[in-house]
Amino acid sequence: IPRVGDQFSLGSATCSVLAVNTTADINNTSIVVRIVYGNTSFLFTGDAEREVEEAMLDRQVPLESTVLKVGHHGSSTSTSYAFLRNVMPQYAVISCGKDNDYGFPHRSVLRRLEAVGANILCTDELGTVVLYFDGKNIIF
Repeated sequence: IPRVGDQFSLGSATCSVLAVNTTADINNTSIVVRIVYGNTSFLFTGDAEREVEEAMLDRQVPLESTVLKVGHHGSSTSTSYAFLRNVMPQYAVISCGKDNDYGFPHRSVLRRLEAVGANILCTDELGTVVLYFDGKNIIF
Protein backbone atom coordinates (compact mmCIF):
# COMPACT_ATOMS: atom_id res chain seq x y z
CA ILE A 1 0.00 0.00 0.00
CA PRO A 2 1.71 3.21 -1.12
CA ARG A 3 2.23 6.06 1.32
CA VAL A 4 3.24 9.66 0.77
CA GLY A 5 7.02 9.83 0.82
CA ASP A 6 7.56 6.27 -0.43
CA GLN A 7 10.27 5.88 -3.05
CA PHE A 8 11.09 2.94 -5.28
CA SER A 9 13.26 2.22 -8.27
CA LEU A 10 12.05 1.39 -11.74
CA GLY A 11 15.22 0.38 -13.55
CA SER A 12 17.47 3.42 -13.26
CA ALA A 13 14.56 5.74 -12.49
CA THR A 14 13.48 6.88 -9.03
CA CYS A 15 9.75 7.04 -8.34
CA SER A 16 8.36 9.12 -5.48
CA VAL A 17 4.80 8.96 -4.14
CA LEU A 18 3.66 12.56 -3.56
CA ALA A 19 -0.04 12.10 -2.76
CA VAL A 20 -2.36 9.24 -1.87
CA ASN A 21 -6.09 9.52 -1.15
CA THR A 22 -5.73 13.10 0.07
CA THR A 23 -9.45 13.90 0.05
CA ALA A 24 -12.80 12.23 0.71
CA ASP A 25 -13.92 12.89 -2.88
CA ILE A 26 -13.54 9.51 -4.65
CA ASN A 27 -12.70 11.21 -7.96
CA ASN A 28 -9.90 13.16 -6.28
CA THR A 29 -8.08 10.25 -4.62
CA SER A 30 -5.47 9.58 -7.28
CA ILE A 31 -1.97 8.51 -6.40
CA VAL A 32 0.43 11.20 -7.60
CA VAL A 33 3.86 9.93 -8.63
CA ARG A 34 6.97 11.80 -9.76
CA ILE A 35 9.54 9.84 -11.74
CA VAL A 36 13.10 11.09 -12.21
CA TYR A 37 15.32 9.49 -14.84
CA GLY A 38 18.61 11.15 -15.69
CA ASN A 39 17.95 14.81 -16.48
CA THR A 40 14.24 14.26 -17.13
CA SER A 41 11.31 14.05 -14.76
CA PHE A 42 7.65 13.22 -15.08
CA LEU A 43 4.72 14.11 -12.83
CA PHE A 44 1.69 11.82 -13.10
CA THR A 45 -1.29 13.41 -11.36
CA GLY A 46 -4.20 11.15 -12.31
CA ASP A 47 -7.45 12.94 -11.44
CA ALA A 48 -5.86 15.09 -8.71
CA GLU A 49 -7.59 18.42 -8.28
CA ARG A 50 -6.71 21.72 -6.60
CA GLU A 51 -7.11 20.36 -3.05
CA VAL A 52 -4.50 17.65 -3.68
CA GLU A 53 -2.21 20.17 -5.40
CA GLU A 54 -2.45 22.47 -2.37
CA ALA A 55 -1.60 19.59 -0.02
CA MET A 56 1.56 18.85 -2.03
CA LEU A 57 2.48 22.55 -2.06
CA ASP A 58 1.96 22.74 1.72
CA ARG A 59 4.32 19.78 2.20
CA GLN A 60 6.86 21.45 -0.12
CA VAL A 61 7.53 18.25 -2.03
CA PRO A 62 9.68 18.56 -5.18
CA LEU A 63 7.29 19.11 -8.07
CA GLU A 64 9.45 20.53 -10.87
CA SER A 65 9.07 18.20 -13.84
CA THR A 66 9.94 18.09 -17.51
CA VAL A 67 6.59 16.48 -18.39
CA LEU A 68 3.30 16.98 -16.56
CA LYS A 69 0.37 14.64 -17.10
CA VAL A 70 -2.27 17.29 -16.46
CA GLY A 71 -4.72 16.47 -13.67
CA HIS A 72 -8.34 15.48 -14.18
CA HIS A 73 -8.30 15.62 -18.00
CA GLY A 74 -7.72 19.38 -18.02
CA SER A 75 -10.66 20.20 -15.76
CA SER A 76 -10.84 23.73 -14.36
CA THR A 77 -10.68 22.14 -10.89
CA SER A 78 -7.05 21.12 -11.45
CA THR A 79 -3.72 22.50 -12.62
CA SER A 80 -3.83 25.66 -10.53
CA TYR A 81 -1.44 28.49 -11.31
CA ALA A 82 0.34 28.11 -7.93
CA PHE A 83 0.87 24.41 -8.68
CA LEU A 84 2.14 25.11 -12.20
CA ARG A 85 4.60 27.73 -10.92
CA ASN A 86 6.22 24.92 -8.92
CA VAL A 87 6.07 22.24 -11.63
CA MET A 88 7.16 24.50 -14.53
CA PRO A 89 6.71 21.75 -17.13
CA GLN A 90 8.28 21.94 -20.56
CA TYR A 91 5.52 19.64 -21.80
CA ALA A 92 1.95 19.12 -20.61
CA VAL A 93 0.00 16.07 -21.73
CA ILE A 94 -3.79 16.20 -21.41
CA SER A 95 -5.73 12.97 -21.75
CA CYS A 96 -9.29 13.64 -22.89
CA GLY A 97 -11.70 12.40 -25.52
CA LYS A 98 -12.61 14.34 -28.62
CA ASP A 99 -15.90 16.28 -28.25
CA ASN A 100 -16.31 15.03 -24.66
CA ASP A 101 -19.40 16.10 -22.69
CA TYR A 102 -17.30 17.87 -20.04
CA GLY A 103 -15.61 20.37 -22.33
CA PHE A 104 -12.12 19.10 -21.40
CA PRO A 105 -9.62 20.56 -21.55
CA HIS A 106 -10.98 23.78 -20.14
CA ARG A 107 -9.71 26.97 -21.71
CA SER A 108 -8.60 28.33 -18.31
CA VAL A 109 -6.23 25.37 -17.88
CA LEU A 110 -4.83 25.85 -21.38
CA ARG A 111 -4.21 29.54 -20.61
CA ARG A 112 -2.39 28.67 -17.36
CA LEU A 113 -0.22 26.12 -19.17
CA GLU A 114 0.57 28.64 -21.90
CA ALA A 115 1.47 31.23 -19.23
CA VAL A 116 4.22 28.96 -17.84
CA GLY A 117 5.51 28.17 -21.33
CA ALA A 118 4.47 24.53 -21.53
CA ASN A 119 4.16 22.79 -24.89
CA ILE A 120 0.65 21.29 -24.75
CA LEU A 121 -0.21 17.90 -26.22
CA CYS A 122 -3.89 16.86 -26.06
CA THR A 123 -5.17 13.42 -26.93
CA ASP A 124 -8.47 14.84 -28.22
CA GLU A 125 -6.50 16.47 -31.05
CA LEU A 126 -3.46 14.20 -31.44
CA GLY A 127 -4.77 10.79 -30.45
CA THR A 128 -2.46 8.64 -28.33
CA VAL A 129 0.60 10.53 -27.14
CA VAL A 130 3.72 8.36 -26.95
CA LEU A 131 7.06 9.57 -25.74
CA TYR A 132 10.51 8.05 -25.69
CA PHE A 133 13.27 9.25 -23.41
CA ASP A 134 16.82 8.28 -22.57
CA GLY A 135 17.38 10.42 -19.49
CA LYS A 136 18.50 13.41 -21.58
CA ASN A 137 16.15 13.73 -24.57
CA ILE A 138 12.43 13.28 -25.01
CA ILE A 139 10.88 12.40 -28.37
CA PHE A 140 7.10 12.58 -28.84
